Amino acid sequence: MKIHHAPNTRSVRAIWLMEELGLPYEIEIYKLGDPAMRAPDYLKVHPMGRVPALEDGDVTVFESGAIVGGSLERRIPKNQFLATTRAYANFDLRLQFKVIGKDINAGVQVRSRRISSHHEMIGYQIDIGQHYWGSLYDESRRRRILAQANLAEVLEVVDLEGWNMYRIRCEGRRVRAWINGYQTIDYTEPDASIEQDGFIGLQIHSGPPTEVWYKDIVIEELSAPSSSLAAGVRGVATRAPGRVVIDGDLSEFGEAFSTPLEYFHSKLRERAAQFFYMWDEEAFYAGLRTLDSSPANHAPDDRLWQGDGVEWYFDTRRGADFRSRTWTDGAVHCYWVGLTGEEMKSRFCLRPGYLDAIPKIGVEVASRRTAVGVDVEFKLPWANFPEFKAAIGQVIAVDAELCYSDGGPRVDRGFVFGSPLSVQQPASLGRIQLVEKFRPEYWAACGAVMAPLRCDTAWKQDTKPHVTAYMALPPNRHDDVSRVLFRVVDTRGSTLGEYPAKVEVFEAVGEFRRAVARWPADLSLPGTYNLVGILYDQSGAELARVTPRMVSVGMQAGY
Repeated sequence: MKIHHAPNTRSVRAIWLMEELGLPYEIEIYKLGDPAMRAPDYLKVHPMGRVPALEDGDVTVFESGAIVGGSLERRIPKNQFLATTRAYANFDLRLQFKVIGKDINAGVQVRSRRISSHHEMIGYQIDIGQHYWGSLYDESRRRRILAQANLAEVLEVVDLEGWNMYRIRCEGRRVRAWINGYQTIDYTEPDASIEQDGFIGLQIHSGPPTEVWYKDIVIEELSAPSSSLAAGVRGVATRAPGRVVIDGDLSEFGEAFSTPLEYFHSKLRERAAQFFYMWDEEAFYAGLRTLDSSPANHAPDDRLWQGDGVEWYFDTRRGADFRSRTWTDGAVHCYWVGLTGEEMKSRFCLRPGYLDAIPKIGVEVASRRTAVGVDVEFKLPWANFPEFKAAIGQVIAVDAELCYSDGGPRVDRGFVFGSPLSVQQPASLGRIQLVEKFRPEYWAACGAVMAPLRCDTAWKQDTKPHVTAYMALPPNRHDDVSRVLFRVVDTRGSTLGEYPAKVEVFEAVGEFRRAVARWPADLSLPGTYNLVGILYDQSGAELARVTPRMVSVGMQAGY
């Protein structure tokens, strides 16, 4: 028996044991920090260059300090996890791992939860092994790969027989991972309802005999993104600057943040809208500016939604799970503003049927025709929600549905936060937080809804093989943006191309601005790539990452 030893270390225990047992041994003595402990010959004995290490013929034993999951002698019957006892939200995690066996399947859980009375965890998993090295999987929740790493490139940097370094960084809605310094994924969560905190866990997957080793685990907590917004918030309403006069003049909304909306129907491709939200202790205020050269509404008063107009939905049940609610409990309020193109006289009514009982205490509506469309102001006093008291930090649920008819059958409708399902499912409403004033960091906190993307392809135009992407910019905040970049990423996470966008005035009209970029269609076949829009502030720092929630003309399912 040969013992590799350094004085004043735990390797003395091995010598002590041999003495107690009365067994023969020899000692190889080192000093701590001795370069010989990092020499190739010694690293074959102890891969970490430490002591003790024991050599007995062909057998070498050394202390690893590792956490070992699984077994090489029997199948793994079920997924197993070793998790932290406290939750982490924003952090930089570093650890080393090694896998032994065939058909390896393991991973590191982040921002995850234990499933009650079950062995599983639910949440993000950074994968180890098989075809998913470095990928991001949604364990027990959506049950699919959220970001696929480039397997061929990962296998060039991973040591399949030795130790590897994983770095996982979670900030806000962004999750990034690296293996041995190579970045495998860069994912921004588009679903605002997904919790962005939870436990960290080490997994061994069910399957054939396998061992996964973890060691040198370091968790560096990061400060939360500089935003006081609540989880899941998708927009903000700023405090009104003073008394708001409902007259169709939107000048009071100059400092309010807006949610821009472009239309996707082929007949409305050159239409757009901007929604503004404010509040005070008396009421909630909504402003709407539209590009519409021919506003009209010939629908009867009891069917206003069939013509030009806007419908607002409100739900003030703070802290409630909006997903569990339906319209029929009477807690969701619905208000309609209809327009007559000839006289530009605003109309207000309640939808018929079960919504007739909704109160309309002090509700005011006004509109005015502009050179390019219509401006609308809407006031909804909090008195219509007797259990709600407005205050900074409070969260409500809001959506707006905008319809165009041009005096005939309805051409199309669009939703700021939701989808056509909004009229049946309050879950589609967007959470709006009441704030004092807008701060640039809200861009990153609120995510994609503040700057939605649209993509047009030219597949049916053989002479123009290209893809064009548009990102609407808030009209009174476009000066915060220095540049916009569109990044095309394949399903494995590899960047196919980056295309700087040009900021242009939408239809050469007023404050309507959008970022536009174009790239070859052969890089962007349906279902084979992901698109990310990245906005930068005037200092060059990243403001927000935006992913499409909707695509337009000529797009196929799954794009």
